[in-house]
Amino acid sequence: MVFRLTISYRGASYAGWQRQNNATTVQQVVESALSDLVAQRVQIIGASRTDAGVHARGQVAHLELPMDFPLRGLMHGANQRLPEDIRVMAAERMAEGFHARKHAAFKLYCYRFVLAPVLSPLDALFAVHLPGEIDLPAMERAAEHLVGEHDFTAFALSGGSHTQPVRRIDEVGWQGGGADVLVFRVTGNGFLRGMVRSIVGTLLEVGRGRRDVDDLRRLLEGRPRSEAGPTAPARGLTLEKVGYPPEWKPLAEQEGP
Repeated sequence: MVFRLTISYRGASYAGWQRQNNATTVQQVVESALSDLVAQRVQIIGASRTDAGVHARGQVAHLELPMDFPLRGLMHGANQRLPEDIRVMAAERMAEGFHARKHAAFKLYCYRFVLAPVLSPLDALFAVHLPGEIDLPAMERAAEHLVGEHDFTAFALSGGSHTQPVRRIDEVGWQGGGADVLVFRVTGNGFLRGMVRSIVGTLLEVGRGRRDVDDLRRLLEGRPRSEAGPTAPARGLTLEKVGYPPEWKPLAEQEGP
């Protein structure tokens, strides 16, 4: 039986999603909780390999079990065994063959800034302070260059899938997220390691007048990482949602009346 889990976590205490031999990751902690729950070794595969310190509101992962398991029991049983900064938000039965990463149609990331003169400690874990003047219209124009299929080598940190640097960005935009909050939203079919944070750091240089709006176009021609802007801090970035095509609806939604 294949199960799809929607997982939310604060990334500050973890070296990213992907299991590592020398660091604690979200995947490792969730697998340990589920293995204890079902009394056998469990392996899960996530839709997005979020970087160290990056948060998730809607990470998706799948697991296979040799038997059925109550959905509420899977969700609540896992949560009873998880630390408070990781939660399984939903559990769904899927058709055989479902793969959380390979079948993902899009991923939505948001990067949050606080523009207020002082950053509240309540916001400090999930947003980056951005005081002073910023040219938002210039950043909006620069971000438009990102839409489409491009070579994002200039925005990829070392250690990622650089042999396949082409990614498709479907939508970008800046919007308010409440008083003194600015949010950068980007939706695409996949992202290289550090890609969104490198894009944000480069756009901020545009907003501060240190880089021309059209410079983004040049960087999308496979330029080296050294020519793009700095990598923005991980704490401002959240994986908000992973979307799937209609043929991969949960089994409960495919049943007739």
